[in-house]
Amino acid sequence: MLTRNVEEQAYQAILMGELEVDSEGRVWRLAARRWNPWALRTQTIPCQRRRAEKWSGKYLQVRVMIDKKRANALAHRLVWRVVHGRIPSGLTINHKDGNPLNNHPDNLELATPSEQAIHARKVLGKCRQDKEWNNNAKLTVRTVAAIRTRRAAGESLKSIAMDFQVSDRTVSKIALGQRWAS
Repeated sequence: MLTRNVEEQAYQAILMGELEVDSEGRVWRLAARRWNPWALRTQTIPCQRRRAEKWSGKYLQVRVMIDKKRANALAHRLVWRVVHGRIPSGLTINHKDGNPLNNHPDNLELATPSEQAIHARKVLGKCRQDKEWNNNAKLTVRTVAAIRTRRAAGESLKSIAMDFQVSDRTVSKIALGQRWAS
């Protein structure tokens, strides 16, 4: 288990010239840390300039070597730290456009967790159930089209609902255009 703050270690790597943050918010690797088993320590080896971020499923992360182990730091937090300084306690970094892969300094802002939730709900519409990209959504665009077609043909709400494992009320709202309007 890592006892040190990974973000702080990654920031130190930036200060030591191992990593670099450009004006577009991209993180570049200029040197790599490798464990030297003969010297029993980590050494820094210069390398060709290359992107240091790796996509982890939601955010871009930067790997650093700490005590013979790889650790990941969030790229957007490093970009903020390089451009604006420390992140105050209790605050997080919010992506204004909602795209977690866009770490341009103009796209980042400080926010409390509740402000981020409000931003996600009001600005980005991320709490709605009727969008395919929502992890909680049971239906897809294709299944919604099938529901509308079957309902327009006169099939009962109950039989459609059973086939798609949703409530008959959900089927009714989809058919009326109150859900999945777009």
